Amino acid sequence: MQARLFDSVTETCNLCSRHCRIPRGKRGFCNVRENVAGNLVTLTYGKITACGIDPVEKKPLNHFLPGTGTVSVSSFGCNFTCRHCQNHTLSQEFRHDTQRAEPEDIVRAAVHAGAKSISFTYNEPTVFYEFMYDVSREAQREGLRTAVITNGYMTEDAVREIAPYMDAFRIDLKAFSDSFYSTVCGGAHLQPVLDTISSVSELQKHLELVTLIIPGVNDAPEEISAMLSWEKETLGCAVPHHFTAFTPMYAMTDVRPAVHADVDAVYQAAKDAGLYYPYVGNVMHAEGSTTYCPDCGARLILRAGYVCRMPGIKDGCCTSCGRQIEGIF
Repeated sequence: MQARLFDSVTETCNLCSRHCRIPRGKRGFCNVRENVAGNLVTLTYGKITACGIDPVEKKPLNHFLPGTGTVSVSSFGCNFTCRHCQNHTLSQEFRHDTQRAEPEDIVRAAVHAGAKSISFTYNEPTVFYEFMYDVSREAQREGLRTAVITNGYMTEDAVREIAPYMDAFRIDLKAFSDSFYSTVCGGAHLQPVLDTISSVSELQKHLELVTLIIPGVNDAPEEISAMLSWEKETLGCAVPHHFTAFTPMYAMTDVRPAVHADVDAVYQAAKDAGLYYPYVGNVMHAEGSTTYCPDCGARLILRAGYVCRMPGIKDGCCTSCGRQIEGIF
């Protein structure tokens, strides 16, 4: 399958912010886009490593069709080489047992399962962009919503091209330092991620952020403060932001796991900064699992793991004061 966003004159792939120059017979950093006789081809199209229904809260997405099922779709490959990747068998290994599927197959499966959406997830969806693009267009025709679970390293051209067919972007803001992206994520940079987040916000697409709290690595109070300040100034206070607890894995087993106190400190900082919807993940945290009305403080959505109850929200509004809650409900 011919790849999108390739400049054949300069032999440059403009899908992600690495902007790989890919000479004939070579592959880009992601190892799944190859220059064949002057044409860039994607090696992942229709090659599926997972396709199954999940609670949408598992993504995590808390303001996107809460309480519903989403069909999770993945392939293989990534444009990062994160040392702590929890899906490294998909992102960093390139021999997989895959199932062939057409976009119509994925949409048909979602309809049959009674899912309300399709999520592109597990490995980095940017590297199977063409398949994601075609599935999203087909899903829209069938009345299904779509969400991309991404590291945010798409170019602005890629974001704008797929935005008409993508309802939600759940973006990892892995840290707020360029050194983290350079050393932990394989020579990446922070600014392109911030640019993607800003573009999604400007396009008025549903957006949620996730930051994995890694003790002693990305949780310094001054770094968290800078991140929250940037977020408020650039996005406002209403973007849901999930702070999840690190577990040692893959090539980062020398760092201790995050505990309740680690993520609670960041959660409290987010609340103190004025964010409306901070959340805590991967540890039991009743307050950090609950959606509160920013105006009257009523409890809108209660969560226990991936199970949620919605006693305080109806038609996207707080039943106590009538405030419209940001999200897709």
